Amino acid sequence: MPERPPAPPPLRFLFFGAGAVGSLLGARLAQGGSEVTLVGRQPHVEAVTRDGVRMVTAGKVSNQSVREARPTIAEAMGPFDYVFLTVKGYDTLDAIEQLQPVLRPNTILGSFQNGVGNEETIAAALPEQALLAGSLTVPVSLDEPGTIQLHSRRGGVALAPVSPEVNVAPLVRKLHGAGFKARRYTDFRAMKWSKLLFNILGNAQSAILDLPPSHVLADSELFRYERAAFREAVAVMDRLHLKVVSLPGLPAPMLRRAMSLPSLLAQMLLEPRIGGARGSKMPSLWWDLSRGKTRTEAAFLNGAVVDAGRRVDVPTPVNSVLWAILEKSTKVPAEWERYRRQPDRLKALLRTAVRL
Repeated sequence: MPERPPAPPPLRFLFFGAGAVGSLLGARLAQGGSEVTLVGRQPHVEAVTRDGVRMVTAGKVSNQSVREARPTIAEAMGPFDYVFLTVKGYDTLDAIEQLQPVLRPNTILGSFQNGVGNEETIAAALPEQALLAGSLTVPVSLDEPGTIQLHSRRGGVALAPVSPEVNVAPLVRKLHGAGFKARRYTDFRAMKWSKLLFNILGNAQSAILDLPPSHVLADSELFRYERAAFREAVAVMDRLHLKVVSLPGLPAPMLRRAMSLPSLLAQMLLEPRIGGARGSKMPSLWWDLSRGKTRTEAAFLNGAVVDAGRRVDVPTPVNSVLWAILEKSTKVPAEWERYRRQPDRLKALLRTAVRL
């Protein structure tokens, strides 16, 4: 009998800035037989090196080892078939510079980052680099070094090529084999903007007020501003000719229809689902403010809506106010103190900015 051809070598993945998102993707891919390297913060990579990635789902705990976990890219051993960025948007340019030594002609670089604009930044800095866009829609958090919490079994992974030569179908199949609901899209901008619609919900106002999203969504006036910010983003998408698309676990077209209803009716439909699902879990922008960071991802969320709105002549007054407060709060701590637990003060400011 003829000899069987040797099995192809396992795919090699590098996750740079591996926190909750990179660790979940990496651990699942490692379970599927891929060779995974995580580069992240020292306490996290030490815990992963010692015990693997500890995944907690509905009280059940599992551990998955990876090929290696390192605190710096210089210590990671390539080459890599895929290199994925999971850093905050404001760290993108610094990350690209650090990744230069491991990017080969046949390496595919991917952005698994929240917000919009990261892919354009990467493409401008590395015009010859094969690039794809990804979105993880599984709610996950890094509870402590080495331990990630999956808050729902819903969701999955969305993928789209940025460079025309990139075929994401093999990666979709690989992620399916790793246990993810994975789906490919043709327009990465439509995919990323559709994810942004969920990223901005219960985020900026919750962070500014230092109150959980459930509180914001249960307040009828604050909900009106959430709805207005959402509809501004949709109006920008329409002007950019970007389709609102459904992502795994995130039915964006359905959310758009609900937000087109009168505010009180939209709140009756959405508050129990969105507010109840998020509960007391604080949003990403709040974590940036609470840790005293000098930058937040707001520039890639509400700020991106404002910038795009200016380019295409779509008014975005609510997003403009929220972004301005967040930007000032990172530079002047007293600004955040003006609004923390002061919803009436934020409401008064928003009333002067927009008539609802």
